[in-house]
Amino acid sequence: MIFYRMSKIPKTFDGGDTYVKLAQSSDGSHNLLVDEELVRFFPNLEKPLCIVPFKGRLLSSHMLKESEVLVVRSVTSVCEELLDGSRIKLVCSTTSGLDHIDKEYLRRSNIELTNAPGANAIAVVEYVIFTILLYSLDTGKPFQNLKIGVIGHGEIGSRLTKLLEELGLHVLVNDPPKKKFQKLNREHFSLEQLVSECDCLTVHVPLDNETEYPTINLLDYELLKGIKDEALIINSSRGNILKESDLLVLLKKKPAVKVALDCWINEPKIDASLARKIWQSTPHIAGATLESKIRAVQKIMPAINNYFGVANNDIVSNKKNNLDKIEIKTIDLDFKKIVDVVLPLKNISENFKRKSKQNISKLLPEDFDDLRTSSLGRRELSYYRFSENQVVLNKIKRLLTEIA
Repeated sequence: MIFYRMSKIPKTFDGGDTYVKLAQSSDGSHNLLVDEELVRFFPNLEKPLCIVPFKGRLLSSHMLKESEVLVVRSVTSVCEELLDGSRIKLVCSTTSGLDHIDKEYLRRSNIELTNAPGANAIAVVEYVIFTILLYSLDTGKPFQNLKIGVIGHGEIGSRLTKLLEELGLHVLVNDPPKKKFQKLNREHFSLEQLVSECDCLTVHVPLDNETEYPTINLLDYELLKGIKDEALIINSSRGNILKESDLLVLLKKKPAVKVALDCWINEPKIDASLARKIWQSTPHIAGATLESKIRAVQKIMPAINNYFGVANNDIVSNKKNNLDKIEIKTIDLDFKKIVDVVLPLKNISENFKRKSKQNISKLLPEDFDDLRTSSLGRRELSYYRFSENQVVLNKIKRLLTEIA
């Protein structure tokens, strides 16, 4: 066994370098091609294997010639153009959704596919909860008086619904596929009911245009025109689920509507003018925490271990970058300041909008990715300890642990 120091991979959240233990392979036939954001979370493998990092948006077919396993995030489009002529036999996506992968091509080519459903659920739920809390603080509307419409009741939506209801909020759920197959186990409401009755709409559906219930442009002007004047719309799902051109029309007619977008059409070349106009703009970070990446790698490791014929391994990390809990100093901080420390959405959004002002129409891809990279290293609430007087945060933290 030898150690290679990887170059051009992300720094740890505390600035330390990342090291990955690699096994030397005599013929180079056991290459594992891994998105650079995920490399540090991989375990030591017992069989000769070379972990090769790549930048998610820059992967090209010539880089796959000597690799058998490909590990991607949602930013990498996995299709025939990329894989044709390669030696790839296993594709692992550390995501729940698979709209970035040509599943039919993989099936025809006998390439195995695995993903990580639910790995980022807690991270996204925290993003949504914090966004709603900020909305409550900004508008003066009492948090517990808000009625929330949850669109999609899968890994994320179901956890979010349970948390909100445990916090005392009234939640309406829309999920036609689950209703049809009798998997909802609760009252179902139409989208029109959610739009007209709720103070907040939050979307958690897969991007789909091939089934009985397509979700592309699910939220358009015809649906949203009936929304309350000061309602909140949150999209942390996929950009194409919300029709952005119609959203601009809606904001002209109802400028008091607040919109929080974390997912955008044509990422990373997003509509800079839209980013400037909405209430909260973030660069696809809702599900990005250190904990979610660890869970995602844990979910795909069985398939990798099976492919290479090795035993299951625990996730390891550099000692300088251990994930032990620390105590955040809360004595001199009020609730809003603690929220800003744990997930500084306001600062992230302000930086996003500042950068968008430098681009008349489309945000430069490198600007979007730089903004996103600067927000990496986020930790989930389980990482912190709060003083006893922070009743709401401690309750949210406890409930998140129960629904994880």
